[in-house]
Amino acid sequence: MNAKRRGTEAMVNRYRCKSRAGDSGVALILVLLALLVLTTLTAAMVFNARTDTLASYNYRVGMQAEYVALAGVQRALNFFNSTRYAPVPPASATTYYNVSIYGTNPVNMYFANNSPVTCLSSCSHAGNVALGPTSGSSVYPPSAGTSGVDVAANWLAGMNNTAISDGLGGTGHYSVKAWLMEYHTVNNAFYGVPATGCSDASAGMGICRQPFEVWKVTSTGTWNSNIGGGSASPTVQVTATISPMFLPYFGNALYGLCNVTLSGNICTDSYSSAKGQYGASASGCVTLGTSTTNAQLTGAGIGSNGGVTVNGGAYTIGGNVTYANQNSSASCNTGFQGSVNGVVGSVLPGPAVPTPPTINMSVWGYPTTTPAVKPASAGGSVIKIANVYTKHASPPPLPPGATNASGGAATACPAGATGYLETFTANSSTSKGTLTNTYDKYSCIALSGSGTATDPYRLGDVTADSSNKGTINIIGPSGSMASPIFIAANSITVGTGGVINTTYQAPSEPGSGPQGSTPAFSDTPPAPTSATATPFVFDVKGSINMGGTSNMNYNSSTPGVPSPDYLTMNVMGTGTAVSLSGQAQFSAVINAPNGDASLGGSGSSGTFFGSILANNINDHGNYPLHYDLSMRTISGQMFTAQVVSVTRPKM
Repeated sequence: MNAKRRGTEAMVNRYRCKSRAGDSGVALILVLLALLVLTTLTAAMVFNARTDTLASYNYRVGMQAEYVALAGVQRALNFFNSTRYAPVPPASATTYYNVSIYGTNPVNMYFANNSPVTCLSSCSHAGNVALGPTSGSSVYPPSAGTSGVDVAANWLAGMNNTAISDGLGGTGHYSVKAWLMEYHTVNNAFYGVPATGCSDASAGMGICRQPFEVWKVTSTGTWNSNIGGGSASPTVQVTATISPMFLPYFGNALYGLCNVTLSGNICTDSYSSAKGQYGASASGCVTLGTSTTNAQLTGAGIGSNGGVTVNGGAYTIGGNVTYANQNSSASCNTGFQGSVNGVVGSVLPGPAVPTPPTINMSVWGYPTTTPAVKPASAGGSVIKIANVYTKHASPPPLPPGATNASGGAATACPAGATGYLETFTANSSTSKGTLTNTYDKYSCIALSGSGTATDPYRLGDVTADSSNKGTINIIGPSGSMASPIFIAANSITVGTGGVINTTYQAPSEPGSGPQGSTPAFSDTPPAPTSATATPFVFDVKGSINMGGTSNMNYNSSTPGVPSPDYLTMNVMGTGTAVSLSGQAQFSAVINAPNGDASLGGSGSSGTFFGSILANNINDHGNYPLHYDLSMRTISGQMFTAQVVSVTRPKM
């Protein structure tokens, strides 16, 4: 038994020995595999760490190169805002650039026909206007055309491979090139108010022509970080647009410096007087389905430096509604309130319109009620009239057989002035084939002033209403808007039974003669046209109240022509400074920065062409507003150039 057990144990022991001998190499293989895996992981970690380090380095030096390029953009911006740069003045635009006239009010305004702008003559060589970083690469007019400033040389000195340093051994440089993409002229002033600090020959009329330019700038920056051997010199190019901002004072049909409130049936639309008369019925506005080539539901927006409120939904705004939320007065609202259904454009925030200038009328003795301008006082059915002559080289002649208030022979206007106020009554009768025109209660006085911005013709209260029925004619020679006639008044009121006209010619005053060949006197003067219109600027101390049947700068045969720009009214009163109602036909640019404007309740023929800028505007409906797109150029404020966009193309 023992022998048998010992034999079995011996066999087991031999098996165990054989098993251990077969497994003796596995451990080594496992160890080697483990070392291989760990080595691979370590190498991967080292590689990733190295890659991240290089990527971070490349990103850092790339950003440094981009900052260098951006420094070139900033340097270009500083250049365009410095005295080292001078644009081509508007008076020389046609000499050097390929431009066309895009507006004529208040004077010729030019717009480049190409983008980039093309130099026609006298540049270093023909081609697109550009400023280059190397000698001979600029295409720009000579210093003789830019007020003595050698723009190309100044650009080369500041933008050619300009070096910068971080003070730690890193260095870089940038080169900048610019192309003139847009050139047009604007009036950087308020028309009718003398522009100070402006060299324009018409600055005294509120005309300060300046170029509006858009530059495309490409800046290439290179940076050597001086780290890790100093061989890395990445290059980055950025492209920027540099442009000033121009805000027109009259870029909307209605604009409130505080609030705009709309109630009732209101409509605005637009046209362009440069294309001709308004292309639809002036007693209403067009719709989306009735728009014509010169009457559209675009561009006739409404805006406010505070807020815009719409009460009700029966309205049509042919443009955008904008609000700036930038009037800090507690009485000014913010944002837009009401239904947007009647807004053809968009409702959105916009830039605040600058506060227009005010006029100190006290230097002319205002407020004053004299001389009062009103039709001659008389009963019966006779025609009652008052004529205000301006820029009249000689006194107006006496009407045939004119008598004074006492029935005696009338006295002619005094000599030695250029402005006159005459009043009289007129009556036409026929008897036995003879038509007789009689002129009674004639009087005439000379007006103070010379019709300039600093010395306007001075009137008191101008009134033609139910208590002073008749016609008032404001008469001045035809002319361009570059030479307006300035008139100051205490107030202007036109109501039922009253008419006020602006005209280039007084009504004719026929004598007596055979019936059929002798005309009867008419108090209606010739309606102005684009060729015959007289540019007037009225400075009003108090208020304007237009109701009844009134006509200022309006021709019913050619509605919208002449342009509303031909009648600018600066109303300095507070409270309700402007009121338009009734059958008033009015074509004007109205500025009432201290007061409110109230519109509404027009009759079947009441209409307004132009633009109104006031502290508050309340439109009660039933008074159509037709905005002339040419008004965007008449007055505005231009701000210094700024970078408006930056892009980084892939290199």
